[in-house]
Amino acid sequence: MKPSILKKLPMRLENLTPANNRFLHDQHRFIVTSAGRRSRKTLIGDTKLLTDPGRGAFEVPEFAYILGAPTRPQAKDIFWERLKKDTKLFRYKASETELRVWLINGSIITVAGMDKPERIEGQTNPPIKGVHLTEMGNMKPGLFDAHIRPVLSDTNGFAIIDGVPEGRDDYYDMALNAAGGVFPKTVPKQGAYGENGAWSWHTWFSSDILPASDLLEAKNTMDARTYRQEFEGSFEDLQGVLYYAYGAHNAIECQYDPSQLVHIGMDFNVDPMTAVFSQIYGDEICVFGEAYLNHSNTMEMRDHINELFNYKQCIIYPDSTGRAEESNAQQSDLAILTKAGFTVRAHSINPRRKNRIASVNSLLMSQDGTVRMRINIKNCPKLVNDLNKVQATSDGREDKTQEKEGLVHISSALGYMCAYKFPVKDRMFQ
Repeated sequence: MKPSILKKLPMRLENLTPANNRFLHDQHRFIVTSAGRRSRKTLIGDTKLLTDPGRGAFEVPEFAYILGAPTRPQAKDIFWERLKKDTKLFRYKASETELRVWLINGSIITVAGMDKPERIEGQTNPPIKGVHLTEMGNMKPGLFDAHIRPVLSDTNGFAIIDGVPEGRDDYYDMALNAAGGVFPKTVPKQGAYGENGAWSWHTWFSSDILPASDLLEAKNTMDARTYRQEFEGSFEDLQGVLYYAYGAHNAIECQYDPSQLVHIGMDFNVDPMTAVFSQIYGDEICVFGEAYLNHSNTMEMRDHINELFNYKQCIIYPDSTGRAEESNAQQSDLAILTKAGFTVRAHSINPRRKNRIASVNSLLMSQDGTVRMRINIKNCPKLVNDLNKVQATSDGREDKTQEKEGLVHISSALGYMCAYKFPVKDRMFQ
């Protein structure tokens, strides 16, 4: 493509750091970047898919290109509007239904969700030359080797892969391989780089790009491990205690105040049925009590709470799976609570466990040392037991095998409330 035309492109990039430029001009066949949030990695990846010399969609006629994210709604939200803007001068058709643009050189670019990889596996006319996959850490393990790389074989196609680390998982293995078996130290502005045959790996800090005020907010609202993972692109070893930010600093006696609303996190489970009682003051939580009912159900929990508080002063943040009408005489758990007069606040689906757990840890202690959760440990022995003992899997989820020990459920109840009232992802991850 002529330089004069490149100057007119809507995606023209400015003020790139040395690490950004190294990524932009990398010609390896498979490029992985695990840079921090909001650090231009997806924007640069989009530009590369379109303009990379000798292989980009604007450069090579009559090939197919894919912009992919974990789900179709995510892919549309991340890519579609920018794709339409960036291809405005070079396309003759765009389909809102198919999330596809047709370029005047005969190439086609499709936005697709990777939850159903068959959407692209049958693409043979034109064949696929390049893909850009974002949020790779949230995709199914093995997806690239099983579904993406095979469709690139016939064209010697290329792949640009980005995402924020999600622990020592499948994406970690991919990035480590691309880096050559060891991650070099990341240097401010310079980032870090490694290569291994057809693969290469890039990273850099979000602080290289974002204003200090944005990072200060992140440090105030995220725990240290989540901050390193999200804004420094660090693959954290997430095994060990799940709620690692919990400690003596949270054991600050707080009592129920009858004049204040009671905020109740709840997990629906027969054995045990659990709830956490708290009151919220600004951006701080006082957890003053709990309920842990063995061999129970939602109706018994409803009655138990009614004995303790006036339903009019209670807001319940439950497990969203309680929408299903699978138990309790064909009434959903949420319906039982609503009919009893409680105010119920629930997501349409449960928040991702990573975000729920991060919300709890950020309140227990943020990266800058701020403590925003106080717990009456005398009144909450089951919750304290969970916070001390629940273990994390390598990708940062709770170890479900501990349920047989009576663990996991009551800390999940706390998490549903924290994720609704203090949603870390909504504030900082986008």
